[in-house]
Amino acid sequence: MRKLAVTVALCTLVLSAHAQAPSCLRVMTIEELVRNSIMIGRAKVHKVDRVRYRGQYGQIAVLVPSDVITGDYTIREVNVLAHSNISCADDIYKENDDVLVFLEPEDSLFHTVNYQYGCFLIQGNIVKDWRDHGNKSCDKPYGEVRDEIMRYVNKLHKPPTQTPPQTPPQTQKPPQTPPQTQKPPLPN
Repeated sequence: MRKLAVTVALCTLVLSAHAQAPSCLRVMTIEELVRNSIMIGRAKVHKVDRVRYRGQYGQIAVLVPSDVITGDYTIREVNVLAHSNISCADDIYKENDDVLVFLEPEDSLFHTVNYQYGCFLIQGNIVKDWRDHGNKSCDKPYGEVRDEIMRYVNKLHKPPTQTPPQTPPQTQKPPQTPPQTQKPPLPN
């Protein structure tokens, strides 16, 4: 009887896992990705290791940036935590992939903003599954994607336009001149 209860429980778990939508994470807009990122750039996945980081991540990927769009331009390697245990997250890196990543800090390392939705595979010079203005998936050349990201970065870092404060008009008084006094003539 106990084996039957365990079997039914396991079947229920398996079926509920398959019934769950494959993309249950909210897909952020590009503006949100840019706003939440501390580093954005194109990189090559140099190495991937399995790790157990605080029970939250199962992978650490070493990325070598080739084009830092915004962030620290001096970094030679970026250590990114991945393979998160968050429900529906599928943030897995593969060696030798060329990717466009949106990263945020995680302790002294990084992790991908919005998990798998903050990493875009690049094949040739085409960014796969980029999102257009309607947040729909499309493929786009890297140059155009980079320009779009730069527009968002510039928009976010642009100081707000300030109008000078309105001051009430002041009535001006005529300048006061000191009274004229006559000086005695100087002796010769």
